[in-house]
Amino acid sequence: MFRTFNFPKSPLRGDLEGLSSLPHGGRVGDGACVFNSKLLLFGEYGLMFGAKALSVPFDRFSGFLDFDSDQSHQESTTEIRKFYEHLKTDDDSQKLNFPFDLQSLKTDLEKGLYFNSNIPQQYGVGSSGALVAALFSRYAESSVPEAELTPESLKVDFSMLESYFHGKSSGIDPLISFLNCPLLIDSKKTIHHVKINLAETDLSFALIDTGTTGPTGPLVQHFIERSNFPEFKLAFDKQFIPANNGCVESLLNGDQQNFFLFLEQLIHFQLQHFQRMIPGDFHGIISAALTEKVFIKLLGSGGGGFLLVISETKNGLKNWAGKNQIELLMVN
Repeated sequence: MFRTFNFPKSPLRGDLEGLSSLPHGGRVGDGACVFNSKLLLFGEYGLMFGAKALSVPFDRFSGFLDFDSDQSHQESTTEIRKFYEHLKTDDDSQKLNFPFDLQSLKTDLEKGLYFNSNIPQQYGVGSSGALVAALFSRYAESSVPEAELTPESLKVDFSMLESYFHGKSSGIDPLISFLNCPLLIDSKKTIHHVKINLAETDLSFALIDTGTTGPTGPLVQHFIERSNFPEFKLAFDKQFIPANNGCVESLLNGDQQNFFLFLEQLIHFQLQHFQRMIPGDFHGIISAALTEKVFIKLLGSGGGGFLLVISETKNGLKNWAGKNQIELLMVN
């Protein structure tokens, strides 16, 4: 299925003619509605305060709605049922641009609806975002005219829907899973489709499994509380946001030299100010890796899950990992 959205014009935006999204709207469980995980490369936390964000789909992990014929996935069914009860009673749900068909959702839950997914939960790769996108596609989108499904209106609904899982959500994760294309969110929160393929860059990207989960809600709340302190907010505005935006712009423009300069500034800020978001054993690893031109940063809210690793070459990255006995999940 093909869909073209009227994204705002941008010099970074790719040609949107024939923009393909994931197949959706098919029968539950027939394999037609698979939703990928995502990688938020840049913009974690900064998105709340006008920083740019760059996120890409990650097809290593994905999920789709299915029926639990042997009752071996009751935990997933229970979680979706709780979400259904939330939609049924929550006042904010009445403000959705695209309301859910709650009766159909209830009927399918009685048949054992669950999310058949290999996306690790609380790992920073958008497990709840993919679930929201899948549920929206099945129970809300089918009754909406195609022209009304703008990225901005979708993001508003996805923000409200995913906030159930995290307490506060930008809506970007479900949007990435739903559209299945790289997105740039600029400082005015305007959404642009961008042409970036990590496999075609001269850089090497990988993930490190920290071996622990990172619950998003408490960390977001911790960040919001810290943002109330003028000293932290000033440092965030003067250091984090310029470094973050510099990473985004230089990566999209192919400016490798400035990209690594900004990336190192960003990592130093995270080491100094995001200590709670970095699992304890990794503070030293991240700091030491900088001396070998291996750059390790948070992926999403942090606290556990995956860390994002970026290096100039794949061989250099693998040599570093072997020397430090660190297992990598290569992205490109």
